[in-house]
Amino acid sequence: MNDGKNTRFLYVQRRRIEYDKWCKGCGIQDDPGPDYVMEWIQNYAGQFRRAWEESKCAGCRNFKECGLQVLVECDRYEPYNR
Repeated sequence: MNDGKNTRFLYVQRRRIEYDKWCKGCGIQDDPGPDYVMEWIQNYAGQFRRAWEESKCAGCRNFKECGLQVLVECDRYEPYNR
């Protein structure tokens, strides 16, 4: 992965972790705490990386808006040219 793609991936992965942590907090009606991030990494990071690499989001200029969905097909896809 080149540096630009890696930077985009890390941005989206961080947003996905924050989103999943928020959802977990809503479900338990409490902050899941800092340990949740490590649990997410252990349980989902590999799967998320594979999904990202196969997604349209990895090469899309709209990755900041919806990239955490790691979509294989997307009507909003616009090539990222940088």
